[in-house]
Amino acid sequence: MPTVNVGNAQVKYTVTGSGPDLVLVHGVGKGGQSAFGHLVDQFAERNTVILVDVAGSEAATDDGADLTVEGLAEQVNAIIEDYGKKPVDLLGFSLGGAVVAAAAALRPDLIRRLVPVGGLVRTDTYMRNLIGLTLSLKHDPVAFGRVLTTTAFSPRYLNTLPNLDEVDRLGAELSPSNGRVRQLELLIRVDIRDLVKKVQAETLVVAPSPDSAVPTHHSRELHASIPNSSYIEMDSGHMVLFEQPDEFMKLVNEFLHKH
Repeated sequence: MPTVNVGNAQVKYTVTGSGPDLVLVHGVGKGGQSAFGHLVDQFAERNTVILVDVAGSEAATDDGADLTVEGLAEQVNAIIEDYGKKPVDLLGFSLGGAVVAAAAALRPDLIRRLVPVGGLVRTDTYMRNLIGLTLSLKHDPVAFGRVLTTTAFSPRYLNTLPNLDEVDRLGAELSPSNGRVRQLELLIRVDIRDLVKKVQAETLVVAPSPDSAVPTHHSRELHASIPNSSYIEMDSGHMVLFEQPDEFMKLVNEFLHKH
């Protein structure tokens, strides 16, 4: 797994498949494999997939300072530079949606097409309240996970699970590690209004709807802020990657390969 030094952070990435280069950027969670692992083989059928692990993930290491969107964006761009082939297509989920938008704004020469999924331009009072509630439970991993799963997945999806033990299994993937807490603390502070207007890449903003974690109006604001963007809503909770994986793959591949 290649490692890239960016400031005080050591970030990692893996490369799989062949075809146009596609970088996948995770949001709050363990890292790239946790967010996209179940989709990598499908993406790799038509793309060279660069799966990244930025600061806050379990594979990355850093000095423990507060995370910033700009700092994570610089890590993504450093990985693209290290990989060596550019421009690339860039997809980010949730917090990663804000990160990839910032990365494209900071280095438009590196990015060909951009796909923020369930992303945002700036955090609002609803999200600060929700994240504050979640962080108040960081010493109770089960409760911490239940709050996250309740807002990240739709009621329809959670009701397909046989029992609460399965819900808690999902919640365990979002355990309150130091990195996860720092990611959530960053999510409270997101504000990239000055950056997104500088994005030049052709962009598809994908909005889960209804989304209780990063409500759908945030994706609408992201779309309105990026000059060359189109917008589509998917009938799903925030975790569209898991709730609607086939529809998501079809939608993204159609956008990336339409030319």
